[in-house]
Amino acid sequence: KISSLQVITENLHNPQITLYEHIDYQGKSRIIREATNLAAGHDNDIVSSHKVQRGVWLLCEHSDGSGFQYLAREHEHLPNYKAIDFNDKLSFLRPLRPGCGC
Repeated sequence: KISSLQVITENLHNPQITLYEHIDYQGKSRIIREATNLAAGHDNDIVSSHKVQRGVWLLCEHSDGSGFQYLAREHEHLPNYKAIDFNDKLSFLRPLRPGCGC
């Protein structure tokens, strides 16, 4: 069942997002440029804010891509994941890719 639909107009080449451990872009930061399973390392369920430099990113609650999902758009700055009830829940993220329908 489809619950929402968004038209993606951003350039999807060379994606980049910066994740931050704390709200307001504080604490440890990590630059991501490809699909990343945070559950496999020390960054699982600790992210509280982000800035998207390029591309569009699918942020997922669980490492298999299930659970709550959020679409982060190019140039979006989200200072507090509590605003979307996602604080310390991010486990997997991947950029949308051009032309593949994914």
